[in-house]
Amino acid sequence: MQMRKVYNWQLGRNAAYVYPQHRPKKQWAIIFDLNKCISCQTCSLACKTTWTSGKGQEYMFWNNVETKPYGGYPAGWDRGILSKLGFQEWDGDKYAGKTLFEAAGKDEKILQYLAEDEDWAHPNIGEDEVAATVNRGDWITMPHRIWMFYLPRTCAHCTYPACLAACPRKAIYKREEDGIVLIDQSRCRGYRECVRSCPYKKPMFNVETRIS
Repeated sequence: MQMRKVYNWQLGRNAAYVYPQHRPKKQWAIIFDLNKCISCQTCSLACKTTWTSGKGQEYMFWNNVETKPYGGYPAGWDRGILSKLGFQEWDGDKYAGKTLFEAAGKDEKILQYLAEDEDWAHPNIGEDEVAATVNRGDWITMPHRIWMFYLPRTCAHCTYPACLAACPRKAIYKREEDGIVLIDQSRCRGYRECVRSCPYKKPMFNVETRIS
């Protein structure tokens, strides 16, 4: 697989990507004030009832609020991909390690992780769990004081989307006018490569329609 060099503004360096660099005219974004979020999940339920109330969409949460560092949907999505990535090298507060594209094995486009089916069944698992400094029964030993924070999570509409790069049908595209990443339902064949490749697990497979 021939990889191109594209500029990653978050890393401040050129990085590998499947396709040549192409920026949209504008980039749509949604912003949450994390200082005010209390994980009431009202935004999650509003989004759920509006967009994913149909058959086969029971486990779809296109917006959800996670309790970090250990709550997440699907369960353990972040630890799953980080464990495959291995040691992450840092230079002070700047990430100096490999991206998921650079860490991919031979004949792979991207380092991928697919959550187990049961991991999608509990959108609030880990809610209000905290990391502890001592090991007492089921507590988790951490090298810092007890802490947690809430993280609302939607599709990031990435500059270089992993889902787009992984799709063998080229059914995913980043819209030119606003940078939103969309799945063309007429081209999708339900291979679930987008679900495997997305680091944040936002593309979801509909078990009734058999497409993402």
